[in-house]
Amino acid sequence: MEEPDDTAVDIRADYVAKYGAPSAAAPKIFFRYYFVNSSTGEKSGTMLAECKWAAAAAAGGEP
Repeated sequence: MEEPDDTAVDIRADYVAKYGAPSAAAPKIFFRYYFVNSSTGEKSGTMLAECKWAAAAAAGGEP
């Protein structure tokens, strides 16, 4: 059985390979996720989220 942890998961490389890098031309990213109870395997309802690319944030690094 796996134990929960607070390790960050970087999904950027997989996202860019599949959809391309976010840019001013395509500024929104939509994604779905859910929580899993590691004891029972029960999943929460699907959560929907959106984030928006901003040129000012990209100036300090990769978009």
